[in-house]
Parts: sequence; C-alpha cells; structure tokens
Amino acid sequence: MSRSVTIGCFAALLLSTGTIQSTYAFDTAQIPTDRGTVPLYLPTDLDPGADLPLVVSLHGYTGNGNQHENYFNLRSRIDSDRFMLCVPNGTTDAQGNRFWNATDFCCDFENQNPDDSGYLRNLIETIAAGYPVDLESIHVVGHSNGGFMSYRMACDHADLISSIASLAGATYSNTSDCTPSEPVHVLQIHGTADTVIRYGGQCIIPFVFCYPGAVESVETWAQYNGCSSVAENGPPIDLDGSIPGAETSRVILADGCNQPGSAELWTIQGGSHGPSFNGNFARELVSWLLEHDRSTEPGCPADVNGDAVVDGGDLSLLLAKWGTPAKEYDIDEDGIVGGGDLSLVLATWGPCP
Repeated sequence: MSRSVTIGCFAALLLSTGTIQSTYAFDTAQIPTDRGTVPLYLPTDLDPGADLPLVVSLHGYTGNGNQHENYFNLRSRIDSDRFMLCVPNGTTDAQGNRFWNATDFCCDFENQNPDDSGYLRNLIETIAAGYPVDLESIHVVGHSNGGFMSYRMACDHADLISSIASLAGATYSNTSDCTPSEPVHVLQIHGTADTVIRYGGQCIIPFVFCYPGAVESVETWAQYNGCSSVAENGPPIDLDGSIPGAETSRVILADGCNQPGSAELWTIQGGSHGPSFNGNFARELVSWLLEHDRSTEPGCPADVNGDAVVDGGDLSLLLAKWGTPAKEYDIDEDGIVGGGDLSLVLATWGPCP
C-alpha cells in the first residue's frame, strides 16, 4: 500500500518564557478511507520487521482529531514507547458538530445512524494491511463521546480490540445491548466533579435516556469478562496538575477474569469533564494500554514476542533493545532493558505454563 510520509519534529511543551521544555519526534502517514485521509503517527525509525501496537484515539462531541490529540498528547510517547497512533474524525450533524454514533445515549442526536463502528474497524484493518501492526495489541481510547465509542468498539469488535480506555464516557445502560464475543481489558477514567457526564451516571428523563456511572461501567465489564468481585487498590497517581497531590485512585478488577480481560477504574477526585492533565497522563495511559494486550498471558512476562515460548527469539529482541527504556522489553519494569530482564528470560526458558 502506498503511503505519504513526512518527518515531524514536534515541540511539545513551552515554558511561560517561550523556551522549549521538551521535544519529541514522529513520522506521519496518511491513510485513505471513504471519508478522506486519516493521519497515522509512527515512530521515526519504523522497522518493517517489528510489529508495533496500534492506538486509535477518538475525540469528543463537537471536537476533532487535532484538538483531541493536542489534549491527550499521546504523540509525545510514540518514539519512546514504540507504538502507532491513529486519530480519526467523526461525521458531522446538521449544525456542523462532529460526533461518533456510539451508545444509544451518545451522540447521534439526529438519528443519522452512520456506521462508525464498521468504519473504525475498516480503518484498523486498512492500517494493519499496510503497516507492521501487532494484531495482539490494538487499543481504542476516547474522551466523552469518544469514550462512549470506545465502549461500543469493545462490544462490537472484541475479536480485534485488546483494550479500551474511556475518559468521561460510559458503557451501555442496558447490559443486554452489549454482547462481546471475548474478553477485553477496560479502563474507565472519570472525575468526580464532572458535570457533563456525571461520575455516578444519570437519566435525562426518569428511566429514559440514561447512561451508567463510572463504577457501574467498570463492574459491568468485569461481569462480561467473568471476573470475580474481588477488587485490588492500585497506588494512587498524580494526573491533574490543578489538584494537589496524587488525586487519582485506582481500583482493579482482575481476579478470576477470563483471559485476556480485566476492568479498572481511575477516579480523579475533584476532576472535571476535561481534567487539567499534567505530563504524567500520557505516560500512564500509554503504559496501561501497552501492558493490556493479548500476547502475554499472566505468568509468562518473558515471552516478549508472544509465541508462548521463551526462547532465542525473545532473547534476540531483548539484546536488540539492550540499555534502552523500551517498555515492552523491560520485563522487570526497572526502567531499562538490562541484566534483570536477561535473568528472567533465562529463568523461564521454554514453553509458557
């Protein structure tokens, strides 16, 4: 498949003095679709022989891909974390507002009924046909209407989607409207002070036009995934720069889940519908996504190439990234690919359990 690529060096954050605080680099390709071209952001040294995760990131109602990516800033992690990023646009309504036809609550308010679910699947498959996509590591994230759409993608395409992350979205209110064919890792991120999509859920009219709250959305997906009710509290994280301290709590439902599946909730105490994210957000979100793929079953983290055997293939990949912070090869998660990771490969050599 032909592609048009331009090299882009993007100055990410500027200090109040106007000096550059940090920079990052990426390549850009244009993916043809029946709705026009869609940008695909790639690492600058893409290796056709090394499959990479794909993240599809979806804007909110009335937004667009450029605005959304400037907010989420996932491009800042592409080179360091080694993944591809696609940021498409939804269709427009009669008022010119872009939207995704996600759940019955949001946001096809004029009943245009575009097949956004099919469009996004076709987009993913088109990218995978022309670029080295790791088919075991395909992820959909979104904000608000995009978050609702990420849940629909998990419902409709569980055979394709490894994990989703929804900021201020929600799953279907009626659990029978979603019948995922297999488990999907789900992350819900939500601020308790969100007045647009409320943390606790809402019915616009009593018992009519409803969406579930953050906790209910996560619990529903834990049930879809066959998880037990046993919850684990992860360490709090600092995501919102306008709120002092580590304001975001984590609840993880991973016990007894059908694999590969889990459900997790990040609650931003005092967070709004559009939290004031600091530099931790993109790093933490991308890290979560790439850790929640299909390729490595629990108990076999040294199987970095996902073939269910720890052998020379994994060792070769490890040595190729020696001394770098490549997360997918940093098995002991100490921030660098080195001796600790090599020890784990040698200690678990052979077929995965």
